Amino acid sequence: MIQRINIIIRYFVFWILFFVATRLFFELYNISATSSLGFGTIIGTFWHGLLLDMSMAGYLTVAITLILACTLRCKPQITSKVIGCLSVLFIIIFATIGICDCELYRNWGFRMDSTVLMYLKTPKEAAASTPVWLTAIFIIWIAIFGRVCIKIFKKLIISKIELLQKASWAALPVVLFIGALLVIPIRGGFGMPIRTGAVYFSDEQYANHAAINVQWNFCNSLRYINIQQNDKFMPQAEADSIVADMLKTDSVRCHLLNNNRPNIMIMLMESFTAKAIGCVGGIEGVTPNLDSLAKTGILFSNCYSNADRSDKGIVSILSGYPAQPTTSIMKFTDKASKLPHISHKLNAEGYNSTFYYGGDIGFANMNSYFIVGHYSPIVSKSEFRHSDMNSKWGAHDHIVLNRWLSDICAFKSPFFSVLFTLSSHEPFEVPHTSRFLNNTEGGMFLNTIHYTDSCIGDFVRRASAEPWWENTLLILIADHGSRLPDNSPNHVPEKFHIPMIWLGGALAKTDTIIPEYINQADLPLILCNQLGLDGQCFTFSKDVLGGSQSFALYSYNNGIGFVCDSEKFSYDRTSHKLSKNDANDTLVIKTQAFLQTLLNDFNSK
Repeated sequence: MIQRINIIIRYFVFWILFFVATRLFFELYNISATSSLGFGTIIGTFWHGLLLDMSMAGYLTVAITLILACTLRCKPQITSKVIGCLSVLFIIIFATIGICDCELYRNWGFRMDSTVLMYLKTPKEAAASTPVWLTAIFIIWIAIFGRVCIKIFKKLIISKIELLQKASWAALPVVLFIGALLVIPIRGGFGMPIRTGAVYFSDEQYANHAAINVQWNFCNSLRYINIQQNDKFMPQAEADSIVADMLKTDSVRCHLLNNNRPNIMIMLMESFTAKAIGCVGGIEGVTPNLDSLAKTGILFSNCYSNADRSDKGIVSILSGYPAQPTTSIMKFTDKASKLPHISHKLNAEGYNSTFYYGGDIGFANMNSYFIVGHYSPIVSKSEFRHSDMNSKWGAHDHIVLNRWLSDICAFKSPFFSVLFTLSSHEPFEVPHTSRFLNNTEGGMFLNTIHYTDSCIGDFVRRASAEPWWENTLLILIADHGSRLPDNSPNHVPEKFHIPMIWLGGALAKTDTIIPEYINQADLPLILCNQLGLDGQCFTFSKDVLGGSQSFALYSYNNGIGFVCDSEKFSYDRTSHKLSKNDANDTLVIKTQAFLQTLLNDFNSK
């Protein structure tokens, strides 16, 4: 009996050391962020992180305890083989999660969760953001780390299991009692079940993230893979009333179009953050074409993306449905099929809707979303020559824009067409060199923005010479912002500030700036109101041209941000804390009401 208790203790301690080691690897990999913390804070990430380490170790040890209980009368070789095989599998899986999370966090700004599963449906595209050499290094690291852990495991535990003596069934209650005691570390004590926020201890968000056990975080997120946890801030009727007032729209006070049935084109620009665009306060010279075009059209200078992923941005722009903090409605085909679409409204008015993308249309369930939206044709990667591709994502932007222009010239008016660029996505491979290109990640990013900007400028110059341009509205809008070029923290509004520019002969105004704060998700209602169509189906959209309140909301992993003329703050759902202590109480309540109403709607679909 003592032998089995000793093995259980050793197993529990082994996994705690394993998780501490993966945390050390994480902090060394993100050394630039780690080094900004004080020594005491770094130690705090390990000390506070032990709560989730012990919880995850407890879950794993319970499984082994049950095996030990079931094999009391078995030969030790059988017990050793069963526990050994299962534990080696755990080591490989958790080593992979821990090491891959290091790079994902650098790009995403949050610890790995079930979000990653959505991208495994298209592994080639999922891996496109990571250079081949880095992928190879990660595989080597996983192999070495896994091998070392397996050797330690065999010496520390398997060697002891092989010495076990058969025990009588009278020992079963004792072994089960030991297993029952593991509920204490699993729950994080005797109170409420432990949550991620239990390890938050610092005002530095990175320190809190570093304290999270990523394996526990990933496994815990699987519980909510089809729902969003909804914080209950207030009665739902009260939340609905507050949101209705926030989005209330009167009659249109500003008409931007010279007719209500123009051809409509929307260009979704991959990662076009305002930080890189001069006309909205970004770096001068990166987008000379956009900066110039903004003066010939209508610039929405305070537009914000609803989230930081393409699948979330597409749904926001084309369906007026804001992003959820920890998932994307696009990956749930049953929920996504219930969304409204701009294309549905326009098709009912005699338009034909089309979609163009140089990448894999299957990525992130885009194909099913656009099929449900009744886009036809849907032109994607397979329509282009291999010689026109970059090495990872698909056809270069100038190739896709050339195809778009050629096809549009043959379209019957009125038409609705959407194009999604991709060259400004990692790994930033473009047939272009600018003064911004250097060996840094930020420089490579700016170079791709400069390239796509040149493609857009060329496209508009040629399109404006076509006869259909005089009755066309072209909307340029980013799918989301970017942490680059200055590696913005995940929750700050600067990361979500994006451009939206309206161009074309169908405009009644030019050289106009709309300064009110809006979201991507506001576009469907604004557009419907300009066209004289009923846009009530876009229940989360507002129209600042019709008197709606001027504000923008954005979601990041397990948080939501608010921005307007007088206030900027974010609310972290894990720690239940605001980014600033003196945030306006009324605006905080509005933000919470909006989040609650959105997640309630998501869960009800």
